[in-house]
Amino acid sequence: MYLNLKQIKENLGVNSLLTNEGANPKVAKNEKLGVLGAVLHLAPHTLSGYQTCPMSSAGCRASCLMTAGNPAYLKNKTEARIKRTKAFFENREAFMNMLVLELAGHVASSKRQNYDPSIRLNGTSDIRWESVRFNLYQWVAERIKYSGNCQKVTVFDIFPDCQFYDYTKLHNRKKVPSNYHLTFSMNETNQKFAEKQPLNVAVVFAGKLPETYLGRSVIDGDEHDYRPADPSGIVVGLKAKGKGRVDDTGFVIQL
Repeated sequence: MYLNLKQIKENLGVNSLLTNEGANPKVAKNEKLGVLGAVLHLAPHTLSGYQTCPMSSAGCRASCLMTAGNPAYLKNKTEARIKRTKAFFENREAFMNMLVLELAGHVASSKRQNYDPSIRLNGTSDIRWESVRFNLYQWVAERIKYSGNCQKVTVFDIFPDCQFYDYTKLHNRKKVPSNYHLTFSMNETNQKFAEKQPLNVAVVFAGKLPETYLGRSVIDGDEHDYRPADPSGIVVGLKAKGKGRVDDTGFVIQL
């Protein structure tokens, strides 16, 4: 067990896990809904040597949001995400305890600013976080004033009043905690699952969004990122970004 946060950071080789509040432009749009968001970005697919996107396709890998944003920062951004991902897989318990401390800080910061806290753990990955159980260090529990069970817990147990949400291509995630909202993400290989999804479905389009798709109404998913606020039974329309603008795999829907 690590005895303090400094030890964890030194051994993991990372300074922070969550993005700074407001650093992600789309997530920052959530603030107009009274929600302050933070995101965990890991390295997608097998970029780190570990698989974080088991149901990825050629199209979504080519159009990955890792390619969006200012290219001047891409090298440093990629290196940081690889370090985080290796820490997650190679020193899981320390990683999760550090994550808990940062989550607690985000919750406290949100409340000070009169926002509701929200978290995306899969900013650029697709991990079943509902299955990630770990032992919470006693000193971490004391620091965040958590008095519940510390053995084999999930982050959803520790922060029951915090809204977590993610996009996923894993079509069988049917049992998730009540404070974890999922939106199914369609690619060029999983439309048959998208058509049968009880979840809302995110679809990337080239150009103007259609009014309906897959027999569902389409909303503009770029207006904000806070998917728990979406009505049920809809398609979340997203405009192609980064290398997705030149996609020729069928991942980006051309109408």
